[in-house]
Amino acid sequence: MRFLRFGLLILTSCVLAAPLVEVAQAPQAEPYSFLRNQLAFSPADLLTLESGKTIIRLPKTPESREVAAFAIMRLDVPGDFFLEKVRDIVSFKKSEHVLQIGKFSSPPRLEDLAGLSVDQVDVDAIKACRVKACDVKMPAEFIERFRKEIDWSAVNYRDKVTELVRETLLDHVQRYLKSGNAALGKYDDKSYSLTLAEELRPLLKPASYMYGYVPEFQKYLEDFPQGRPENAAIVENFLYWSKEDFGLKTVTSVTHVTIFRRSHGHGSDVIVSSKGIYGSHYFDSSLGLTAFIQSREATPARSYLIYVNRSRTDALRGFFGGWKRSLIGGRVRDGARKSMETIKQRLESEYGN
Repeated sequence: MRFLRFGLLILTSCVLAAPLVEVAQAPQAEPYSFLRNQLAFSPADLLTLESGKTIIRLPKTPESREVAAFAIMRLDVPGDFFLEKVRDIVSFKKSEHVLQIGKFSSPPRLEDLAGLSVDQVDVDAIKACRVKACDVKMPAEFIERFRKEIDWSAVNYRDKVTELVRETLLDHVQRYLKSGNAALGKYDDKSYSLTLAEELRPLLKPASYMYGYVPEFQKYLEDFPQGRPENAAIVENFLYWSKEDFGLKTVTSVTHVTIFRRSHGHGSDVIVSSKGIYGSHYFDSSLGLTAFIQSREATPARSYLIYVNRSRTDALRGFFGGWKRSLIGGRVRDGARKSMETIKQRLESEYGN
């Protein structure tokens, strides 16, 4: 599922004290109350969920360029096991579509990007790049660096382009870690400029289908690296880069992952965000969340994987935006189902072993 690779999934584990029919009737039982009230799940939907099948929804969005996806299924693994897999992001994201991936050190180093290569089609696009006319998403500053610092007549110009791509990505990450969203700058590849902080801001606002997105975590994502939640038992951050196959083009991206964990009277909540801070193609901004919610109130335990993605894409601009949305919607639905089933099979198998 391509949207899953950028990011937004929510893992919810809760403990149910009664069979499904009784739980479905209990107004406070979660995630059932949320599913009924926010996504109009019927009793039949809940029965389908408990049977082990995946349910997909494509929520409506206020912005024509935004695409949202929601999926839920049961996932029978413990929360600590899931978090262990998330922390090992290189292995967790392993798939036929993830061509290259690496996790940044703390602090980030240029060596962290040693495994990243640049496809010839992107090298050619960068060679032709001009401010306001470029087929790779970049700020004007980086576009000018490629024009001035690369000797395009040299035999090894492709190697030099790859080296400079790595350097600019590291620079981008270092600025972000120091100053947060405001340091993400602009994309100046099109006739219009996009300020990344402004593109992210609406995605960081709560939506009805974003289960477990608590205000203090939202504020931290908006104010990072400031505003660290005081009441959280654990707050972890790491960044990773990846190159992934999106059909016509591969996308090189950088993602900031935050793990937020807090305890409460009924158990503990874990929320994991995946904030896209750079993407070379297609995506203007993206956000993902993962929440693992565990109750100590009753048994047997049930775990649920809820996947949500909010992304803004330049593909939905223009006269044919509505037509493209209908095509993208079908692909998102099919891809979400396939990816959820793959994750379920892999994680439950690994935990069983």
